[in-house]
This record gives sequence, structure tokens and C-alpha cells, in this order.
Amino acid sequence: MPKTLRELFVDQFRLCAVTPDETVGVISELGQKTEYVEAAVAAARDLGAGALVLTASSLSNPMLPPYSADGREVAALLAGAGECDLVVDVTVGGLIHSDVRTRITGAGKRMLFVAEPPDVLERLMGSPELRSVVEQAGKRLKAGTTLRVTSAAGTDLTADISGSELPVTHQWGYVDEPSRWDHWPSGFVACFPHDRTAEGTLVLQPGDALIPWQRYVREPVTLTVEKGFITDVSGGAEAFLLRDYFESWDDPEVWALSHMGWGLHPVARWSAFEVYEPRSLYGQELRSAAGNFMWSTGSNRFANRETPAHLDIPMHSCTVAIDDVAVVRDGRLVGD
Repeated sequence: MPKTLRELFVDQFRLCAVTPDETVGVISELGQKTEYVEAAVAAARDLGAGALVLTASSLSNPMLPPYSADGREVAALLAGAGECDLVVDVTVGGLIHSDVRTRITGAGKRMLFVAEPPDVLERLMGSPELRSVVEQAGKRLKAGTTLRVTSAAGTDLTADISGSELPVTHQWGYVDEPSRWDHWPSGFVACFPHDRTAEGTLVLQPGDALIPWQRYVREPVTLTVEKGFITDVSGGAEAFLLRDYFESWDDPEVWALSHMGWGLHPVARWSAFEVYEPRSLYGQELRSAAGNFMWSTGSNRFANRETPAHLDIPMHSCTVAIDDVAVVRDGRLVGD
């Protein structure tokens, strides 16, 4: 029998090591996802913790311009969140790429983003075993110098990942350490290659995903990447739509590649957009599908690049190699 949303939040907060002497803060948007707010508060109380709800009128970025940032509520949010030990983000678009997230975790607080439907949260719940797999993949990235992705469809892209200071994102779906951010559910590893070092070609195939458009690619698309930026997009309908999207922002930063990595969650399924109503999903299942190659465009705080335009693009059937040693081969994790 499926668990209630409240029960799921209790399980999640236990993974996050919430204790009775702590306070859980919930950041929400007015009138949005109220059932998540109520479940999070009830779960915190079930564990003996305090709970505080911080509601803003609107924090989500638009899907298309025009866009004008309004930061009037941010200072108050930060002040309230600063008094909490665990901050749960249930906003519609998430504060993943915002200054709010950076400042909350920079102050030593734990922060968790929650966006998927309850049954996805339950099915893809994190675990210590998944965490171990993600951490091992992160060590592979940290020890490498060059990341290369290829495919039979024509993808051949390289990026410089050298140096011990390489920013690596480990996502296993819960936060039990100070200053940690994660997304429930999750199961992937990614890095931010040195800026302007990505070079080559990405060929999207039917079945690859465009997030947050929540749709599958239907026709091949070829993207040329030079010095970390997309310089050409060719192909059929999706190519036209991608060009239109990038051009609509009138911002050169939206053409940049951001992070890249691969999925590690053994339960995540590629078919999620067909099984569920796509707009009910945030897309984390496809980001986490074991053996994908997942890359993104736009925002990169490590390169001082901020833009509200951001795409995540998981690709199937690729080979991902670090210093010529494959970690994913033809869309399957090496060792599986």
C-alpha cells in the first residue's frame, strides 16, 4: 500500500538526520503545493522537531522572457531560513540556481528540494547504498583530467575536468551533513568542467529528453560546441525549437554548456514522461536514470554565469569515459 505524503516526509527526514532539537523551515510559493507544505510540517512534528513555513508570492523563473528579477522577498526568506537547521524547498521551479540556495547552504544549513509526485518520491527514495555508488562516481570525476562522451549517433564531445578543485555535484536524494543541498529524489553525479573547454558535437536521438519542457526528442538534432558554447543547432523540429528558445532570451550566456555527468539510480526509468502526465513531473527520474549522459545549458555559478534560461538534457545510448576509461558504455553503467 502506498505511503501517505506525510509518511514519506517522515522517512525522508530520518534520512536527513532530523532531531527533536532542530527546526525545519519550508520555503513555498503562495497557493502552490500546499499538500507538500502540510506534510513536511506534520512530519517534522512527528519527529519532535519544530517547523516554520516561509511563503513568498512568487519565486519561480519564467519559462520564456520577458523576465525581470524581483528580489524584494529574498532578504526576509534568508532571515527566516537562517534560524532553521534544515530548509525544505517546495517552490514550483526550485531555488537550485539562485543566490538563496547558495547563501543558505553557505551558512551551514542543510537544504532539500522536493518537486516530484508522491509515488515518484517513494519509488526513488534515497539510501546509504545509493549514496555509496554516487560518492564512488564522484571520486572518478575528481581523479580525472578529461571527460569524453561519444555515441554511435555521432556524439563526440570532450571537456577539461582536471584539478582537485573541480566542482562536483553528488546527488543521492537526502541531506544529512551541514551545508549540503540535494534534490529528493536523485541519483546522479555531475561536474562543472573548466569554463569554455567543452569542444565537439552532441547528437540528440529520438528518446533523449528536454527538461523542463518535459518532452522526448522525436528527430535527430546536431549541436556544435566550441569553447564551451553551442554555436550551431541543426536538424528537424526540435532543432528549430531549441534555436527559437535560445534566441528568445537575447543573452549569449544561454548558449553555454554548464554541468555534465551521468545517472546512477537503478530504479529510475526512462519511460517516465510516457507513463505520467509530463507536466506533473520535474524530470528528476530521467536525470537520474542509470547509464544516461546528462548535460545542461545556462547557469553556472562557478563561472559567474547567471541566467533564468536553463535546460537539462539526458541522453541515452552514450559512452562516457574519463581519461579513456569508460564509466558508461552504450548507455549502461560499466560493471552492470
